[in-house]
Amino acid sequence: MIEFLKGLPNLMLYFIVWGVLAFWLKRNKHKLATFVIVLGILFFLVCSTNYVPKKLIASIENAYDPIDLQQLDLSKPYYIHVLGSGSASDERLPALMNISQETLTRLTEGIRVFLQLERAILVTSAASKKGLKSQAELSKEAAESLGVNEAHIRMLKTPTTTLEEALAFKAEFGADKNIILVTSALHMPRAVKIFADQGLSVIPAPTSYLYKEGPNSYNGIAFPTFKSMELMNTYHITLLKDWYYTVFKKE
Repeated sequence: MIEFLKGLPNLMLYFIVWGVLAFWLKRNKHKLATFVIVLGILFFLVCSTNYVPKKLIASIENAYDPIDLQQLDLSKPYYIHVLGSGSASDERLPALMNISQETLTRLTEGIRVFLQLERAILVTSAASKKGLKSQAELSKEAAESLGVNEAHIRMLKTPTTTLEEALAFKAEFGADKNIILVTSALHMPRAVKIFADQGLSVIPAPTSYLYKEGPNSYNGIAFPTFKSMELMNTYHITLLKDWYYTVFKKE
């Protein structure tokens, strides 16, 4: 039931509620019918054209810049904690192809940082559902296939949330380690907050940016697209998760 409830608060639910309300008001010739219909159309245009969703996504992703390795003391030991973000269990495929695209992106950034440091440990984490091989194990195997020595990899195989990942790291390695935290740019502000609440100071290494600027990118208003709706929904869910953690201190 909890997982079902977690999946409810998305934009589609709001549009369904709006549609039912607008239909009822129009059918009953309520004086608010026109206002509700126009308001819903405007909200749809805001959500489905790319300018607002991209700017809102950027407002979160810009909280931390990509890690600047030149600012690190390369003689110190670092634990590079790559947070999990999903995996599959297709026995036909190697580990590299069984971890999700998001996990792969995070792992790639973790390995990039790892290769630039003299004294580093790569930490993979997250469990998998139904007792199958954990994301931590799959990420470890994927890292090895990309050239990382097994001796420099540690696993946290039981966490299912970011909070559990922070707790597992603290229990396994202590709170006095130099931690480089690797996760998506959109997830990073909440992840930093969660680790800080557990007494863990981290160096953010955000990756997997959804919003990117450049001479070839157009960030103005365009025609409605499903991609823009997905971005707006992603922003909305991110806010809800941050609010939920802030209020209840759990995920």
